Amino acid sequence: MLAWFGQRRSAIKEPNPFVPGQGAIPPFLAGREAEQSIIRDRLNRLVCEARPSSFTILHGPRGNGKTALLEWSERQARTRKTRVIDIEVRESEATAREIRETWHISKWLPEVTRIPVLGAGTSWREVPPSKLTAAIERRVRRGPVMLGIDEAHTMPVTVGRELLTAAQRWQRQGLPAMLLLAGTPDLPAHLRKMGASFWERSKQLPIGRLGPGASEDAVRIPLEERGRSIAADALSRIAEESHGYPFFLQLWGELLWKECRSTPRQLTCMHVDRVRPQFEQDRNRFYLNRCSELHEAELLDVAAAVSESFRDSQRMPLSHVEEAVGSALRLAGRPCSKGTVRATCRQLHNLGYIWRVDHEGRLCYEPGIPSLMAYVARTADSAAQPRRS
Repeated sequence: MLAWFGQRRSAIKEPNPFVPGQGAIPPFLAGREAEQSIIRDRLNRLVCEARPSSFTILHGPRGNGKTALLEWSERQARTRKTRVIDIEVRESEATAREIRETWHISKWLPEVTRIPVLGAGTSWREVPPSKLTAAIERRVRRGPVMLGIDEAHTMPVTVGRELLTAAQRWQRQGLPAMLLLAGTPDLPAHLRKMGASFWERSKQLPIGRLGPGASEDAVRIPLEERGRSIAADALSRIAEESHGYPFFLQLWGELLWKECRSTPRQLTCMHVDRVRPQFEQDRNRFYLNRCSELHEAELLDVAAAVSESFRDSQRMPLSHVEEAVGSALRLAGRPCSKGTVRATCRQLHNLGYIWRVDHEGRLCYEPGIPSLMAYVARTADSAAQPRRS
């Protein structure tokens, strides 16, 4: 009984530090030093000089840690005695009713305020965006404020236009407000719809996959901080198989932490192999959801053709990807004009299947997750088998 109680207390003392898929700050935010430095500098200027900070935009494929970086930024703001207003974008009618019942935007805003914002499918007549911006402005006039908006790519255009216009007004008046937006790759295009072109002069921070060193740090450092270690060859294998995708690294960490409970504190390739089946099962479930998303968008066959193009390269010029997309559309007997091809590329980009990057001054595409492309190719091929037979 005492032994069980001791084990139970040990388990409580050391909860699993890894947080796959939760949008929470990981135990070590690896590979984001440049972004963190920029955000710190802007917060310092906001607080020390009481001057407005230009907009900062985090955008990239899902699972790369934008929400975690946004949460980290909000924590940094709080340590600097800056008020944080965290705006949530919601869409359901039930949420709309809840908002109407608990709407206290005219009151003073506490240190951390979650203000639900109605989504595109609901009416703003009962809660006009002007009330939101007016309440925020009253708070900004009393001291520095950081305004954080996650999932900003889903924000209704009318709401976004109101917020961006207000933020520009605060800048002109010298009010200490910092606006930080986070969203998927289509966030810049969504902001253009709002007709506020000045946002393009903001600091845009693309959030993509991690490099090999940062990938290893994301797993190694949290383990070492808790008295565990992992062999270099095992760590290298994890980084390679994760393709630098932060969600997968957290998933590996979670599984290896569980393995630490019943094994020596030194993790090796044997332990990696032991948990790999569970990792692959979780990863394939994730990939199946992505394939379903592509299928619903009628893009599965196109995505498979693009994956073939990337088979021998991890980065391709836009023109090569467009050529692969055009060929796939023609083969499927679908419209393949230049406009249609580019619109299809944008769809794949917005879904995070491919990711547009600036490589040596040249716009290119790279895989959102390389192993996802291989999975999509196999899925599309197996779906085509019955038709062939």
